[in-house]
Amino acid sequence: MKEISEVAKKYKLIILSDEIYSNLTFEGKYKSISNFYPEGTIVSSGLSKWCGAGGWRVGFFAVPNRLSSFLDSIKTLASESYSTVNSPVQYAAVEAYNGDHQEYKAKTTNILRSVGNYVYNHLKSNKVLINPPQGAFYLMPEFLNTNFKNSEELCEAILNETGVAMLPASEFGFSPKKMMTRLSYIDFNGSEFLKAPINGKMLENKIIEKYAPNIVEGVEKLSIWAKKQ
Repeated sequence: MKEISEVAKKYKLIILSDEIYSNLTFEGKYKSISNFYPEGTIVSSGLSKWCGAGGWRVGFFAVPNRLSSFLDSIKTLASESYSTVNSPVQYAAVEAYNGDHQEYKAKTTNILRSVGNYVYNHLKSNKVLINPPQGAFYLMPEFLNTNFKNSEELCEAILNETGVAMLPASEFGFSPKKMMTRLSYIDFNGSEFLKAPINGKMLENKIIEKYAPNIVEGVEKLSIWAKKQ
């Protein structure tokens, strides 16, 4: 990112940095490109990811003083796109941004890290290429030795044969011919999971099996399906 910021500085580019997942990194603290190019970076973020509040759409732009003239244009664009954020979400945002939620974020991050590694360890094989999770709640498994025209067809087959729903990687910029999918591993009851004995260590499999049974079952079905290919 430092190298990118140097190019941006040279050509006086404006960077819009989407950092919605910045509070959900597993190894070390996330470093924003605004650390290297603060005068030219607009940072965007929101509540839905780190709060586990999918659908509660409220976010913000952090605009440097040097780019304050853009605010009027942003406001105009916003007014033409939507009228206002609904009241319940605004009250939730006040609570979220006023409080100290470090303990909550530490627990949820550990849950996601542990579940992600469970999926990774139980799915990787000579039939599935997959990288270990580094943050958020997604993995991108690539299924080898399959005979499908594209990744969309692959996802349809897996859904029909296993009941596991994933998105084709072609929706995220990959070639349709690459047999890769995006797998989300948050099919569990978060409020119940937070009651589990959680510390800074990776959670034991038995805890994941208790609080995330759908994930366990889905990974097992995927692994069996892949081995048959």
